[in-house]
This record gives sequence, structure tokens and C-alpha cells, in this order.
Amino acid sequence: MQTNFLLGTLIVTPQARMLLKRQPFDLVARHAINEHGTITKAESARNERSMLTVGPIRSRYRADPTNPRSKYIVIDTNGTWDTTLVRVE
Repeated sequence: MQTNFLLGTLIVTPQARMLLKRQPFDLVARHAINEHGTITKAESARNERSMLTVGPIRSRYRADPTNPRSKYIVIDTNGTWDTTLVRVE
């Protein structure tokens, strides 16, 4: 597996860690290879532009993919690709 952009420093909020009950390395790996989960068309278009020009990249995944009512985990890599934040939406 090869990432298509830099993740920088990985920050996982305490709320995300509590909700997931684990470290979200699988979700970060999906984010890094441009499998962005459930994002809007606008977010998808922004991600595509950001891959060409270096900008913010977002992914969104259900905390529990078997539960359609589960909260979302959002992964945001900032516009300079030096920090990636994992948080509860």
C-alpha cells in the first residue's frame, strides 16, 4: 500500500479513541490511499483538487460500519499535509 499524499503528524482526539475503542489505523490507511468513505460530492471534488495542488483532504467513515445509526469518524489532513486529525463528527 502506498499513500498518495503526506499525512504528517497523526492526532486522534480522545472522543474518537473512546468511540472506536481502538486506534484507528485501518481508517487512516484507507484515507491515505484515497478511499474516503462517505463524503459529499463537494468534498470529493475538493479532495481531487487538493491532490493536484496540495490542499486539505477529508474522509468520513461510520464508527461501526454494521450500524447505520453509528456516529461518523472524520479524518482531515490539513492544507499543508503536515497534520492529520481523527475526530468524531
